[in-house]
Amino acid sequence: MLKVNTVKAFFFGTIKLATALLIVALAIGCEGAHIGWDDMAPADARRLLGPDAIIGLTINSPQRADATDLDLIDYAGIGAVYGTTSKVTKNSPIGNAGMARVIEALHRRKPGFLTCGIAGINAANAAPVIEAGADGVSVISALSLAKDPKAAAADILRVVDAALTKRGRG
Repeated sequence: MLKVNTVKAFFFGTIKLATALLIVALAIGCEGAHIGWDDMAPADARRLLGPDAIIGLTINSPQRADATDLDLIDYAGIGAVYGTTSKVTKNSPIGNAGMARVIEALHRRKPGFLTCGIAGINAANAAPVIEAGADGVSVISALSLAKDPKAAAADILRVVDAALTKRGRG
């Protein structure tokens, strides 16, 4: 139960998670890491980071959701929801409908499993991500390219909180 509460803090608070190489996460003392589907097997990430680390995995299809051992990860980053300039990818965005199908597949196996939408998300399009079923959002460009990242983060948080409240989860 503590791990779930920690992951919830990730979605709505501030903890250190690395989204790069696991060696970086280990070196700088991150509390976990987010890995892409092709980066590393979740079992290897769990073995390297330990049982208490928060591990997220990018999942972009119901088939991959069905193939994932959910006991090895703490949340799923679903997407790419929208197009992004943060990362070159060979896959097209799945949109909110595609994200909802992935979340349904995960929840059939493990009700309440935590998810966040990833890729191309900002304050203007975060609400539909939450409305489609995500528990939170992951952002890069919306903050790194903002003139005022703190204000941008506050705007996104306000939008996400409002959407979660409307959905009855806030």
